[in-house]
Amino acid sequence: MSNTSTPDDAPASSDVDTDDGGDANRLHSVVVTYEGTPNRQTLYPSDAGEIERLTHWLTADADAFERLDERR
Repeated sequence: MSNTSTPDDAPASSDVDTDDGGDANRLHSVVVTYEGTPNRQTLYPSDAGEIERLTHWLTADADAFERLDERR
């Protein structure tokens, strides 16, 4: 595990959820795409500062996540 925000072999990243003003109950989501390995999605509090993002997060293969609006 790296302590950098983006691994060296990550060619691109994209937002999959937009921040709507920093509501503390919402999570921000970023997907990092890789060639030859699964894409990784990271969730972290939308109001987290840069330092907090290093410790207040959840990362897993992107296909492990499901959209909430598709499950309701």
